[in-house]
Amino acid sequence: MLRLVLLAMLLVLPLRQPAAELLLPELDTSSPLATYRTFLAEAARVQTMYQTYRQNPSVLGELQLGLALRRISEGLLDLSGSAPATRMRDGNFAFGYLADILHRLPEPGPEAIANLGDARRWSVPGTQIRLERIAEGPRAGEWLFSAETVARLPEFHAQVIGLPVLRPSGAPNWHEVQMRATGPLLAGLELERLPGWMQERVLGALAWKVLIAFAIVLLVAALVLAWRRVVARWTARAGPLRRRLLWLTVPAVMAALTLLAHAFIVSQLVLTGLPADAESLLATGMLYVAAAWGAWVLCWVLAEAAIASPAVPDDSFDANLLRLLARVGAPIAAGSVLFFGANDLGVPAVGLLAGVSIGGIALALAAQSTVENLFGGLSIFADRPFRVGDDIRFGGASGRVEAIGPRSTRIRGADGTLTTVPNADLAKMQVTNVSVRTRYLFGQRFSLPATIPRTRLAALLARLHERVAAHPLVELGAGAPRARLVGFTGEAVEIEVLAQLQAQTFAEFQEAQEALLLILIRAVEEIVAEHSAAPRPVPQGEPAASGHGVG
Repeated sequence: MLRLVLLAMLLVLPLRQPAAELLLPELDTSSPLATYRTFLAEAARVQTMYQTYRQNPSVLGELQLGLALRRISEGLLDLSGSAPATRMRDGNFAFGYLADILHRLPEPGPEAIANLGDARRWSVPGTQIRLERIAEGPRAGEWLFSAETVARLPEFHAQVIGLPVLRPSGAPNWHEVQMRATGPLLAGLELERLPGWMQERVLGALAWKVLIAFAIVLLVAALVLAWRRVVARWTARAGPLRRRLLWLTVPAVMAALTLLAHAFIVSQLVLTGLPADAESLLATGMLYVAAAWGAWVLCWVLAEAAIASPAVPDDSFDANLLRLLARVGAPIAAGSVLFFGANDLGVPAVGLLAGVSIGGIALALAAQSTVENLFGGLSIFADRPFRVGDDIRFGGASGRVEAIGPRSTRIRGADGTLTTVPNADLAKMQVTNVSVRTRYLFGQRFSLPATIPRTRLAALLARLHERVAAHPLVELGAGAPRARLVGFTGEAVEIEVLAQLQAQTFAEFQEAQEALLLILIRAVEEIVAEHSAAPRPVPQGEPAASGHGVG
């Protein structure tokens, strides 16, 4: 993001200059000698620009100088050995090292490349400075200072810096100029009056620059942590959507402060050496961490925003599905951002992908049950056998579903106990959703003595059918309700009563079932009482009972 902003400024601001100054010659990289001479010509142009900038420091002059250095580093140096996050800064410093070296070496003549032929490498005579021909890609055939040479420039610079300069140079020691340079905002300060120990070099940078850069990093970290504590207080009593939106400001503040701090260090402090690379890597890493953090929170913001709409109740199945998708999508989004960030920090994407793949396989094997439960939860959300608030029967138990998570489902039993069932196990069970039933079956079977006459049994069956059918919740239809004689054992007869009840809830069914059971009991009692009160037939051959004696 910072590079895009600087590039836009570099492209727009120079338009105020005369047209002749904008028409730069094309960089000639057709041969090793052409690349060598092109570098010296560009270095002379940079020297002139630097002298102008020193006389009148300005943001425009600094941007133009930076554009010239970028033109040289990207056009004449092979910077593939540098991490993308530090490539621009490494190229600027490589220019300073190489300019000091070449200004102390005699320029080779045309005879140096007379027998070049199809060679792919060429060394500056008497040195280990090499140029290589690009073999493939859009720049195939061009000659550039090799990546190995760019990496060893500090070593070569230390060997030749004590030699006399062989050609005119506005700055006999460009590396020293870069090390002591500052932006236009600091140009008016008398930095040379700082104590001697602050002018010492620390890993290729001045001590006072390292201290200021370190202080800026600590300040950014402190401000981010302070804002995080403020957001934590604000979200203590906030709703889900507002809480996620507030947390989204933390990575945004982190990214904004990092960009501002990095821009100041690059354009005003002009840090050099190893501290400069460390700062660039740290700033890039913080930006990608902020982006990953923001992607994580944004997934939850989108989910909660959808749930906050009237079309999706908070405790509905769709709301739980959206939250599950956020739980799965958030780490994927954050991991993708960090994956690309690692490539910018110099970690090869292919190697990182291979490592992640191997680590993912190992993690999957180690957390096989967790992964299985996750897919079980996804299958539950996809099939929708039940939702939060439904009463279900599963594996010999029953209860009301209170929550469906990515790993397990919580079910509240009738006795108040809370059972947590892994989604993988629940997905394999036969689950009965009691809450979605359209009717309830009332079925009872009971026995009566076989001594009850057939006519009494027929009357009982008719009475049961009539009274059960009279209940307002009993569904009437072909063969329903029914009361049938279904068994005979010699000592007892079995009667079965079946009816479909159009109850909306289980409590309503229980109330109707109780009323029907009382109807059955009353009808059976009536039949038994009638049978007991009926006169028994007198067996033939026995005298009838009489109150008079035999005379």
